[in-house]
Amino acid sequence: MPLLKQIAEQIRDADNFLVLAHVSPDGDALGSMLAMGELLDTLGKKVRLFNESGIPRRFEWLAPKREILTQLPEEEPDHLIVLDCGSAERAGDLIAPWLKTKKVFNFDHHLGNPMFGTVNWVEQRASSVGEMVGMLARKLGVPLVGLLGEYVYLALISDTGDFCFNNTRPETLEMAAEILRLGLLPGPFHEQKQSTGTLNQLQMRGTVLQRARLYADGRISLISFTRELFEQTGTSPEDTEGLVNTVLYVSGVHVAISLREEEQGIKFSLRSKGSTNVQTVAFRFGGGGHRNAAGGTLLMDMDQAKTTMIQAVTEELANS
Repeated sequence: MPLLKQIAEQIRDADNFLVLAHVSPDGDALGSMLAMGELLDTLGKKVRLFNESGIPRRFEWLAPKREILTQLPEEEPDHLIVLDCGSAERAGDLIAPWLKTKKVFNFDHHLGNPMFGTVNWVEQRASSVGEMVGMLARKLGVPLVGLLGEYVYLALISDTGDFCFNNTRPETLEMAAEILRLGLLPGPFHEQKQSTGTLNQLQMRGTVLQRARLYADGRISLISFTRELFEQTGTSPEDTEGLVNTVLYVSGVHVAISLREEEQGIKFSLRSKGSTNVQTVAFRFGGGGHRNAAGGTLLMDMDQAKTTMIQAVTEELANS
């Protein structure tokens, strides 16, 4: 892969990096960011990590050794490595001025990435950006051992649904096997990852699942989260993570819709089975993602959002 070789050479020749991923990072964004930090540190580079919204509570068990800055450092970096951002806006407002003035390495795997970097490596076949960081580490001769392997593994399992989604390639499993051979124990790792829930979260999720509804002759499932519900149950938007996958696997469902009320508009998340392309649905409303997992924001109230999403997904099902 000529591009990967060029990127490896440029990184080997450079120094003073700021590594960042999209705001409200998921497992791939966080895992790839931490993994890139470990990789650059192994190479002897000066590296700092930045995420405008910080590390989510559900990932605090990772206890990363390197601080994740939530404000831009006073000393400016020479290079930015932007991970898992389908657009420049996903990196947040604080970093926006530097995206225009620094050398930017844009590493991503989303459909429709606008190639906003100075160097753009967009590998749509990759299961995750963490897998791409693993590929880069190999090219640089750095083994996927210790924390580097742990963080890449987090990214792999997060974006493949524990290797259950269609983006799980043979190469993905081979990288996971390599990490296990180098010492990662999956049992304790998954136990820590799963043991982050609270009773309030469980009760909130139970309420939402009780209110789940089917549409389009049972081919669409829908759940919704209101700010009132969060207040009543002492939970937060972070506690909604992954619940859309639960309603996707109701028998007969092809697409699952999750709607979450935010300060401005409704955050929508879409999941699908097989050939149904929810990325095209998200794109219609300014969002993005992958064929079977996508999302965005609707500037409307909850009732309007339900009607809009159900209609859009129904149309996509008719075309698929």
